[in-house]
Amino acid sequence: MLRLPVRDGLTMLGLAGAAFLVLPELAIPVTFAAAVAIVGYELGKVRGSLVRRLDQLEADIAQTQPLLQLQTMLATRRPLPAMTGYAIAPDFGVMLAQLVADEKPELVVETGSGVSTVIVAYALEKLGRGKVIALEHDPDYARRTRELLALHGLERFAQVVDAPLMPVEVGGATYHWYALDALPAGQIDMVIDDGPPRYAGDMLRYASLPLLSRRLSQRGLFVLDVVGDEERTILERWKRELPEYRQERLPTKKGNVVIQRM
Repeated sequence: MLRLPVRDGLTMLGLAGAAFLVLPELAIPVTFAAAVAIVGYELGKVRGSLVRRLDQLEADIAQTQPLLQLQTMLATRRPLPAMTGYAIAPDFGVMLAQLVADEKPELVVETGSGVSTVIVAYALEKLGRGKVIALEHDPDYARRTRELLALHGLERFAQVVDAPLMPVEVGGATYHWYALDALPAGQIDMVIDDGPPRYAGDMLRYASLPLLSRRLSQRGLFVLDVVGDEERTILERWKRELPEYRQERLPTKKGNVVIQRM
């Protein structure tokens, strides 16, 4: 099928009109060619949209198995919230639950809060020890996460701390990051880095590892959630500036990364 940009199809329609006035015998083939070009262009757009939607549907269906696995691993008392959009993906939830089971952390610090806080709290409850402290800059979101934890009966193993974004200096530059006085005392065994959110500013998550590495235990894990273009840039900077940490990219939906001292 002839495929031309739609502007070329419109040009051909214009030529068809001119042909009708000058050479009437050319008007029909030129008009037909223009119509074919326009229809081909529009069908191509529809096909591209359908392919993208099918790819997304396939990715979502692939998360069904880890979601069922997560429910089995944690034996949750209530259904977990939807794990779509900005929330963590089910395969990352399984990874978090397994990391808690393997590493047996006493203190987990999470930047941001939500369904991941609930999953880690359930995993700690299964161990019968430890606590996750979630730093949350949004008071309304903090309230909702607290209500969610209470609904699941997990207050003993999780706490959401109001931590507004404050200026902090890292490497000679200023970033807006969670208020440092909101951090709990003691060594941190695991960090789940899922904030600050991108709408709060560019490259803010860069500050997370340099700040928290000072408190990370020798075998402590730093777990990065979503990995997009900005996070890839941050990871490259961390690799150069903190060479004592190795990075392991995981084959999860959102490309999570585990960072640990060598």
